[in-house]
Amino acid sequence: MIYKSLDTIPYKLFVEISETLNVKLLCSDENQEVDIEELTNIWNDLYDKHLSKNQTSESKKIFKLSKEVDTFITLHKVVLMACYSLRFEFNEDMYNILISKNYKLSIEDTLSYYSDIDKIEREANAYIIKAEYYKGMLPDPEENTNTDYTVDDIMASHSAILGYDIGADYNLVTYNKYYATEKQVNAKIKSIQNQIQKNNGK
Repeated sequence: MIYKSLDTIPYKLFVEISETLNVKLLCSDENQEVDIEELTNIWNDLYDKHLSKNQTSESKKIFKLSKEVDTFITLHKVVLMACYSLRFEFNEDMYNILISKNYKLSIEDTLSYYSDIDKIEREANAYIIKAEYYKGMLPDPEENTNTDYTVDDIMASHSAILGYDIGADYNLVTYNKYYATEKQVNAKIKSIQNQIQKNNGK
């Protein structure tokens, strides 16, 4: 199964992918063959929807830059994978991948064929240069001197504040369910704060 919706992806898995950028985790079956480029597109769509729920101008800017970095790194991997495969045996699917990326690969004679592959591999390094350029525009991670809380800790606090367990197994709590409980928690805290202010005003 490939998680394609915030309705189905577990929140803890969403956080893990956000931190590691390991889009392969979107597939629940480790033995299933996956297309990295397709998974990257699915992840970008999921994260875009995440931002629309929690958007600030800064977070949108960071996401856009991170998206550029991910795109160029993925392109680099895909092109090198195609070249590696074509060195050993001609494969029309791999050939079409390179053509779709506007590369030229001669199949008329062996010398030109391998010469073009060498050239494509060299040119593919431009993707890494572009990725590093956009990565350099990302803000440096801030040092966090506060106590680190896990997602499990936060979910447990949500359960305590709301007065009921939001999930028997926190690993299965979906993104949208977590988001809904977070809104309920914030609303309850705000209600309590308003009540305190009201009582202090008496």
